[in-house]
Amino acid sequence: MPMWRYTVVAVNAQDAVAPRRGEMMAESAAEARAALLRIGWQVVDLHRTRKSHDLPGPMGELWRRHLRARRRDAKAEIYEGLGALLESGLPLLECLDVLRDERSGWTNRGRQVMMAEWRAAMHGGAGPAQALGRHPAWFDTIDCAMIEAGERGGMLPTVLRQMAQRQQRSGHLSHQLMTALAYPAIITVAAGGVAIFLSVRVLPDLTDLLTSARVEVPALTRAVMSVGQLAAHWGWAIILIGVIVLLLAMLTWRRAIAGSDRLSELLSAATPSVFRRWATARLAQTLSDLLRTGVPAVEALRLAAATAPLALAHIVRSAADKIEQGRELPEVLADPHWFSPQFQRLLHSGLAAGELEDTLQRLAQREENRTERQLKRLATLLEPAAILVLATLVGTVVLAAVLPLTRLQEVIH
Repeated sequence: MPMWRYTVVAVNAQDAVAPRRGEMMAESAAEARAALLRIGWQVVDLHRTRKSHDLPGPMGELWRRHLRARRRDAKAEIYEGLGALLESGLPLLECLDVLRDERSGWTNRGRQVMMAEWRAAMHGGAGPAQALGRHPAWFDTIDCAMIEAGERGGMLPTVLRQMAQRQQRSGHLSHQLMTALAYPAIITVAAGGVAIFLSVRVLPDLTDLLTSARVEVPALTRAVMSVGQLAAHWGWAIILIGVIVLLLAMLTWRRAIAGSDRLSELLSAATPSVFRRWATARLAQTLSDLLRTGVPAVEALRLAAATAPLALAHIVRSAADKIEQGRELPEVLADPHWFSPQFQRLLHSGLAAGELEDTLQRLAQREENRTERQLKRLATLLEPAAILVLATLVGTVVLAAVLPLTRLQEVIH
């Protein structure tokens, strides 16, 4: 059913009333106008919202993951608001109306449209989790599973608070990683820009002087100028080809790893330890959240695999199959590249004591702390490395500019 955005005024208002704006779902414009008129509103403006076109296949999933990551704060606000309103005794549909009409710093039209479609789907008979599943650019399968388990267990407000905390935690390590990489990346890009500018604007004039004086241009000057002009004129094409090759390689690896334990092991060994710990922390926290809400272990593993890196996802899906065959969780999470002996031993202890959810949460916190410390050490190493790259690039270009001047000075003398 399409979504319509409207601007209305009261039909029988005695005094001047400011127009009211909102969204609603209806089969046609005439049906939307009639529905608004029945509740006492005269339509001033009515138009259909544009539906965003989703990308197909793995490219679409990557784009949806990006959108979900950008909307973590908005989702945390939604979950916290819904939890508080439900605890006050309001029905879920009324809670959605309150949140949809709320105006705050994080409110945007995309969120309002999503909330209106969520409410309309539930009004049409869909459950909360089913309604969430219609918005994959906002909610992943883990969100839907936790909502469904919370509604089934009668503890939806508690689950919503846990989901709000999960959104806040999930962005913490990503922020730490981006902070560690941002400064070196900026320095490297700036160095490349300065080098390209000098090689395109300064070096050609110097080489023209040498050529007019019939003096051989130094090899370093020719090489730097060629590389700079290539980057200036064809840099966009090189970047585009590199991105396409990288995506094709990722798709090829995804298909190959799905049926090969050996390739999965090679990719696991090649993954830097900081990313392995980061992924392990997210996996442990996700499993803890899902198991705490009542999701079975097999389903929890398969849901967590959808958000895990490629090699770890293959291991987690295999672990789910082994649990169906009667094995225990600590036994199947035994890959040495991702799970240390201490990790497995603590899982055994937690399972034996009946505290698996709490143990997974403690393991997640421990891995997060180790990742943060490793990221700080990485940032400490990358900053001087970036400055060294800057000095090397600019120094090479400056040397390429000084050599022609030296040749000219020799000719003059």
